Amino acid sequence: MVLLSEYHQAIQCEAQLAGEQIAHGVTVLGRANHAQPGLYVQAFFGLSIGLERMCKLIFVANYTIAHSGHFPTDKDLRKFGHDLSSLLSNCEEIGKGLDPKRDYRDRPSDPIHQGIEEVLSLFATNLRYYNLNHLAGAAKNQRDPIALWWEKVALPICDKHYSQRQRKRDKAEAAEIERIIGGSSVVLHTSEDGQPIRDVPTFFARSRATRVVQKYGRLYTLQIVRWLSSIILELSYDGAYKKKIEALLGLHEPFVLFFNEDKLLRGRKTWSIYQL
Repeated sequence: MVLLSEYHQAIQCEAQLAGEQIAHGVTVLGRANHAQPGLYVQAFFGLSIGLERMCKLIFVANYTIAHSGHFPTDKDLRKFGHDLSSLLSNCEEIGKGLDPKRDYRDRPSDPIHQGIEEVLSLFATNLRYYNLNHLAGAAKNQRDPIALWWEKVALPICDKHYSQRQRKRDKAEAAEIERIIGGSSVVLHTSEDGQPIRDVPTFFARSRATRVVQKYGRLYTLQIVRWLSSIILELSYDGAYKKKIEALLGLHEPFVLFFNEDKLLRGRKTWSIYQL
């Protein structure tokens, strides 16, 4: 019987944690809406934690390969803190030294990807306690992360993927619904950016835009994860099979689910590394 080392077990546990946090994050992100704002925050927690851990695994694997199987120190890891932007840039540099012909080797660089990275990095380092800080009067220099997501991610998605033709159809449908129930309905909602929603057409318009944001927010986020997965796959193969570092054996396995084409990333609504 082959017994795997405690280092291998630790890396596998960390990789599965990262993978499942990301899977949960994109699942919830695909359901988040102005009427259930807690889902946005759940998604931000899962994604920021999962991406941070994934990036640190890439750093650990690359360091271990470069240092003949020796792992980095606690000081080496702590220098990144929770700075997701710095971690992603570090992963980009590591990726440049790997197989240039591998699939999905280029870091996604659309303004929407940049917005996702910006919001999640700010959430990880500064905004995850926004609501409590707001209650305690300590959020004067902070932005609501949900409003920031709508500004940096949702609006650019709508500009790019919510066609004028679809908007026109949705507007006509909203007008018909207003004609039928507008006089006998009361609407009391608040949008992601803090604006009041007090009538049926505004509620309907935001709901239709949200459908587009849910689908494409998931896609663009998973494109970043897919790029990181391409780096982990290369490091796992190089470390385990070329360098014979047992601890890195199967490092990529919790992330295989994310290594798929856009059609699946956009269309699949429920994600889990344990339910392929």
